[in-house]
Amino acid sequence: MNIIPQMLEQQQVSVKKKQNKKRTNAASVIGAATGISAAIGAVYMLKKGKVPSLKLNDLRYKEGDVLVIGAGAVLGGLTGGLLADKNKNNKNLKLREASQQFFGNMVCPVSLLALTEHIIEKSGIKIPQFSSDSLGAKIANVGLKFIPKALVTVCALVAGMEIGNKIMNKINDKIFKKEIKHDVKPEDYLVHADDLCLTANFLFKDAQAVSAVTSKILPWTFMIAGAKSGMPQEKI
Repeated sequence: MNIIPQMLEQQQVSVKKKQNKKRTNAASVIGAATGISAAIGAVYMLKKGKVPSLKLNDLRYKEGDVLVIGAGAVLGGLTGGLLADKNKNNKNLKLREASQQFFGNMVCPVSLLALTEHIIEKSGIKIPQFSSDSLGAKIANVGLKFIPKALVTVCALVAGMEIGNKIMNKINDKIFKKEIKHDVKPEDYLVHADDLCLTANFLFKDAQAVSAVTSKILPWTFMIAGAKSGMPQEKI
């Protein structure tokens, strides 16, 4: 006779967990958006202090600016998730995810990219250009000019994410005394808008027409990383 009350109690617990998950996910998204907005404002004010005539629409982002925006997204999403989640047992899961997102997917790859770009610029490596004035040669020369930077950009970001996540995995295993594998899979580079836009932004930062578009999109692609930082929960 006690089976029905137990079933009803389990259903109520399940409903509460689902409601908590929805509330937490929504708060994480809102928090990430708020954090990104604040970071954009901070970057803009700092740059405007040096260039008073700078308009928000003309704002361009360098490696350091990207990390500021990434930090804003992660901190915002994490804060929103922590405040909304009624299950305090989920706190460590969120802290772990936030550290993976920031260090593994932002700090490490962007730092490696900045280092390798500095090396390639100092080395002066250039692929020989076609001397012809034909349209085909001109188009080919544009492509050849970008090849070294394209290889450096893609390799640095991919290698940086792999290295960063492995390092953070080991650190988090020690901190939280629990092993959780957090790998970057090959398909992640195809479906994560932030990775693709980050690559495009640095690859074409010298092409004004392209960078004008990627600079507007880039900050908001960190919504994914920011929201994910506040969403982790124990399985229902």
